[in-house]
Amino acid sequence: MSLLFEYATDQFSPADASLYTASETDLSTGDEAIPVRPIATFASHHADLSHPDRDWTCIPLHSVDTATPTDEFVAYTDHEVRGELFLVYQNGSIEPIAADQFRDTHLATRMRYWHSDYLPDTYPPGYNAPIEDREAPRNPVTDTALLSEFQTYIADERAATRAQNEARARTNTARMLYDRGDAAIPRLQCQAEEAGEYQFRVDLDPALEDRRNDDWAYFVENEFGIYQENEVLIHADADDAPHSFPVAAEVTRIRGLTIWLTVAWETVENTGAVRAYLHGEHTVGCSKRLNPVPFDRERAAVKMLREDPFREVLVGERLLTFSHEAAALSEPHDDELNQEQQLAVEYALLAHDLFCIHGPPGTGKTRTLVEIVRRAVDAGERVLVCTDSNQALDNLVAGNSTSDTPDAGSLHAYGQHGTDEFRLARVNAGRSMQSLVEQRYENSPAEADVVAATNSSAATLPDNFDLLVLDEATQATCTASCIPLARVDRAVLAGDHQQLPPFSATETPPESAYGLSLFEHLYASGGVYEAVGLQLKTQYRMHPDIAYLSNREFYDDSLRTGRVVTTLTERPALEGYNIGGSVSVADTSRVNNTEARLVVQLIQSLLTDTDVPPEKIGVITPYAAHARLLRDLLDKHTEHATALTVDTIDSFQGSEKTAIIISLVRSNADGDLGFLGRPTDGPRRLNVALTRAKRYCAVVGDFHTLRYDSDGKCTELYQRFTEHFESTGRLNDVDPAFLSF
Repeated sequence: MSLLFEYATDQFSPADASLYTASETDLSTGDEAIPVRPIATFASHHADLSHPDRDWTCIPLHSVDTATPTDEFVAYTDHEVRGELFLVYQNGSIEPIAADQFRDTHLATRMRYWHSDYLPDTYPPGYNAPIEDREAPRNPVTDTALLSEFQTYIADERAATRAQNEARARTNTARMLYDRGDAAIPRLQCQAEEAGEYQFRVDLDPALEDRRNDDWAYFVENEFGIYQENEVLIHADADDAPHSFPVAAEVTRIRGLTIWLTVAWETVENTGAVRAYLHGEHTVGCSKRLNPVPFDRERAAVKMLREDPFREVLVGERLLTFSHEAAALSEPHDDELNQEQQLAVEYALLAHDLFCIHGPPGTGKTRTLVEIVRRAVDAGERVLVCTDSNQALDNLVAGNSTSDTPDAGSLHAYGQHGTDEFRLARVNAGRSMQSLVEQRYENSPAEADVVAATNSSAATLPDNFDLLVLDEATQATCTASCIPLARVDRAVLAGDHQQLPPFSATETPPESAYGLSLFEHLYASGGVYEAVGLQLKTQYRMHPDIAYLSNREFYDDSLRTGRVVTTLTERPALEGYNIGGSVSVADTSRVNNTEARLVVQLIQSLLTDTDVPPEKIGVITPYAAHARLLRDLLDKHTEHATALTVDTIDSFQGSEKTAIIISLVRSNADGDLGFLGRPTDGPRRLNVALTRAKRYCAVVGDFHTLRYDSDGKCTELYQRFTEHFESTGRLNDVDPAFLSF
């Protein structure tokens, strides 16, 4: 019902109120019929509105022309013979009135503001709802061809992705691509050819033989990132190979370590030489050219949405209302949620179509979403939970759960392997990198109350769901989000548009809505329904000194710290290390050897001088090549290298560590900041990096390069960034000559 009804219910107690005494005028015919039945039904789900002594639902009345609640009520009961009745006092006795008659009375108008179709001119004192009962689109899409634009974007992304992978394959071997973390198999040995289909055996390095543990299920897919139906490029290993290589092919089957490839001969110039090479004793490699499956699924989902009612929401043709009964049909579970989190849960359950939750780092977004799922299931709803990546999905499903200790902020704690509140399925659980998920969960969505899937894998689900909970929604393109959206009645989107944006292979991503995330398209500043959501404002992760910069630069100082987080012994929570060094290019990526040496030294100091275990320490950098260099150096110069987490900023979103070292890499006189200087996503990457640490964060880089951004893209941001370290006395100048190695 109306958000006002929720407010009135909080102010009302049946024990302290009285049954209304009606006059003849009250029960005479009014000017319009009031929808009393849905109001009564909604009220009947509220345990707080049950009469303490009678089988009544007490429906509060508001004043005649205002929404201010009174201390009077009409009673509702569903009589087994006479049907739905409304009860009032009249002439000293209780008068029953049939629902169809009551809806036409003057008295019924004193319930009208409890329905979302009616809005008062003035609201009760103290009532302050962040959104309206009925939210009109603020920025509707005038171009009715939005879904056609979605299809164009999918085609452009497909072509750009294929072109990028082809360009990399022309300048890199399969081994080189695999070593840098791209999808590739370094060595394949041809076994046979039949009807144009080549059978290859994956030739494993000894280290991979040791890692497999005799389990070949999804090994090729998980280790090399190559899947059935992928387009691939076959690389020739020999120096005298035909110049036609790499040649295009399709993965037709994968069984254990055997992979079957069908060559796209129409794309090969010298077919005879290539055939002879493949039939010879040579080994080959392969790298991914294109995975067409996600694009095909996005295209199909967009087509489905053309005939789906949610299309009206996407373009802003619908008034959004908040009166869904899931809020009343369920009781709160998590009594430790703060007021903002509780409010987000209530609005999400009340929303008929859409609600958005803006969750900055450490504000308990995941915990809030888990509560929404639990209560929706209590209300009899079937819930689809999605994210754009397996890593983010595992975080929501299992979090930090172990086989013995479930993470209370995860769905696992309340599924069949926890308190058994609901049945939980994880699509493609066997491919999860979280061992608990892989071992405990089966892909059995038909039997589940809650189904967890990536956006893409949601395409394999035949069923429709009542509610979609889309986490990390700001990291998924509109078109990827369309896949789960086409399978649900209503949606809750959660994310942070101040963190990483969706990845786009297109050289110049479109400026229109479809180049954004669905979260930004619908909710963020300038979005279709701009105000249909709320921000969580209490962060529990970071020491205030770590949170300060992000809070000021990205969240308008709206965040507050909800608990005491201590610093490490004799160390400030945030400090900078100013060092230059020569930057070299490594395969389109970059490394800074001097900076890497300093990072290793800082890691050694943390391991020696603090009680932070190595598994609680992370190193973040914008560049994959620099991350690889850091891992190599740490392996040589520390005892716990394997326990440390070293990764790119993009891979670190959603993670947290007690201590974080950020290595920025760039050092030049031109003020060229690389990734971090791009106005579209550079500041958002910086925000992600700064908000991963709990108790200690060190920023290592050339602060002169940061200060003098020559292109002027993010000049003011990085000037303020540098000035903060200087003004607080936490910028340490480091002479490379004094590094220990």
